[in-house]
Amino acid sequence: MHTTKRIIVVGVLATTLVACSSTNPKENLDYHTPGAKNPEDMLIVPPDLTGIVQNNRYTLPAGAGAVRASQLGNNAGVANGSNTVLPEIKNMHIEREGSQRWLSIGDKTPQEIWPILKVFWQENGFVIDQENPEIGFMQTQWAENRASIPSDPIRRLFQKVGLGNIYSSAYRDRFIIRLERQKSGGSFVTFSHQGVEEELLGKNKDSSKWVPRDNDPNLEAQMLSRFMMRLGADQSLVEQELTKNSVTSGELAKIEGDNLILSGSHERNIYRLGLALNRIGLTVQNFNESDSTFTVQPADMESDAVSNVKPGLFSRMFGGKKETKVAKKDAFNIKVTNEGNSSIVSVPSNSGYNSKNILERLWRELR
Repeated sequence: MHTTKRIIVVGVLATTLVACSSTNPKENLDYHTPGAKNPEDMLIVPPDLTGIVQNNRYTLPAGAGAVRASQLGNNAGVANGSNTVLPEIKNMHIEREGSQRWLSIGDKTPQEIWPILKVFWQENGFVIDQENPEIGFMQTQWAENRASIPSDPIRRLFQKVGLGNIYSSAYRDRFIIRLERQKSGGSFVTFSHQGVEEELLGKNKDSSKWVPRDNDPNLEAQMLSRFMMRLGADQSLVEQELTKNSVTSGELAKIEGDNLILSGSHERNIYRLGLALNRIGLTVQNFNESDSTFTVQPADMESDAVSNVKPGLFSRMFGGKKETKVAKKDAFNIKVTNEGNSSIVSVPSNSGYNSKNILERLWRELR
């Protein structure tokens, strides 16, 4: 009797795993970072984010200790070194050019926004992978949208007994967050989406690799709208902002010879270019204002695939995939030259990368 039950259970498990194929990510979002701890354990803002003293643009306020998200409330933040309630922010709106959107916050500085921004991503199931408050840079780890996995009685049963992780999505998303100061004293916030998809390999489909998939501007907009509501905006305002059309008319970008020409103000072009670079998988590590040069690093799982050896059934239940990671590629510079009412973008031909391909991908994002 016991043997029969065991066979039935194993059979059901095997059938379920075979039938569990991922679909494209849906509008519903329920992100989880594989291998991450309980979200409540992650929602901690370190108290000592004031270690950077080279530049006071992003100097963060001192805190009296770790601050949990549960202490902040729906419209809370960490400002001026205390756990004060963040007042509703009236002066904020979404700016748009083409498929690009970013949030303009008129009356809050980057140091006031940064801790709230960090808690926001943790609340939404992401783990912060890299951060540099000095340049307003934050990057999440790759996460899967659990809402995209079909729900059925067997999956719900596995979740109750702690085996929900045997279901997984073949899609991963991560975001690169840029926080910059406006000349008027406010802040610009940008979310850049990067996505990968798992591709099965081999005759027996026993190995796989992660391959890039297209950037999703709608997902960026959805996360921006959630962040606006986190800052106190009501849903009607958010919906109104999302329906705005691009205010710029005419040709925004064109390729001439070995350069990309961007029309408009140099400052705006710099901001749009930074967003586009992150979108195409070139993570901006630094921007040198003195010579208008971006230092970029090809993102992992974008420049090279990560191969996975698929484990057996029980290893899948109680273990994980074995990953073989390739070495990261070298960073290189992208130059932007101010030419009156336009900007010239150039990629050095000796960078070791296909400069023409990079310019074409940037053009598709910025046109």
